[in-house]
Amino acid sequence: MIRQAKAEDAEQVAPLIYIILEDMELPFLKGVSKEMMLEMIEASFLRPDYRFSKENVMVKEIDGKVAGILVSYHGEHAENMDDEWEGIQDMFGIVNKIPLFTERETWMGEYYLDSLVVDSAYRGQGIGKELLHAFKELAVAKNCEIIALNVEKANEGALNLYKKLGYESEYDLVLSGHDYYHMTQNVRS
Repeated sequence: MIRQAKAEDAEQVAPLIYIILEDMELPFLKGVSKEMMLEMIEASFLRPDYRFSKENVMVKEIDGKVAGILVSYHGEHAENMDDEWEGIQDMFGIVNKIPLFTERETWMGEYYLDSLVVDSAYRGQGIGKELLHAFKELAVAKNCEIIALNVEKANEGALNLYKKLGYESEYDLVLSGHDYYHMTQNVRS
């Protein structure tokens, strides 16, 4: 079942978000332990206006376990999406504040898929595709016309899946030193 995340999912969701952050090689991760970062993700999960807030997370649940997640939001919210990060750093006693993200990933008029990850124990079962369909349905329910995501150019498997599902590459961008395609799809056509 795919459902809205709940507060009690934080402990299972945090390691999945960490996978994405680690893959992006974010500079912030060099200054904190994995354990602290997982705690920070869990804290951010409970902040209503933060990027990784439970309000922005859908989970695929199998037998009471979170098998995969998607994080999505309106592009017009992206500019302020990370404002809570400084407060989260304060909670953990971090004095020299470092932003988690520095580049803009989405724009006004888009409903954006920030993150999609499937737990390694559940890969190869079509869960990623299920979550992508749920993302599209969510966008339609929110009266959005354009859905968007970024895929690392080196991730050929994901790129091929997105193309097969109707996404088109709009332009290239660089996020945390990695080359990405910004891909979109019109959900009304």
